[in-house]
Amino acid sequence: MTCINVAYSVSLLEFGITPPDVRVPSMLIIDSPRKASGSNLDDQARGHRTYQRFQTLAEVYGSEAQLIIADNDSAPTPGSVFSKIELDYDNPLVPGVAHPGPEHTHRAEDES
Repeated sequence: MTCINVAYSVSLLEFGITPPDVRVPSMLIIDSPRKASGSNLDDQARGHRTYQRFQTLAEVYGSEAQLIIADNDSAPTPGSVFSKIELDYDNPLVPGVAHPGPEHTHRAEDES
């Protein structure tokens, strides 16, 4: 089921990037894509293939899309397209991104 959900989300991302008249976000956030897959050799191979697909997407679309993969382990496929941000109790936010304050925020629903 996890693989199907990830595949569906990736296909929506790709569909949103390809035709210019489709107005959907070009960002995909996936939380723990390998968590529910299991840990035997077949499951590990599936996780490896999933990350290879993420890598291919990043290489093909570059700055046209953003993938954020939250995972407790490092990517199983080394590559220059992956960068790692470690979050913990003392450092829970993405480094270098400051919150602009409530007076500078707005609801997505109010955008035209």
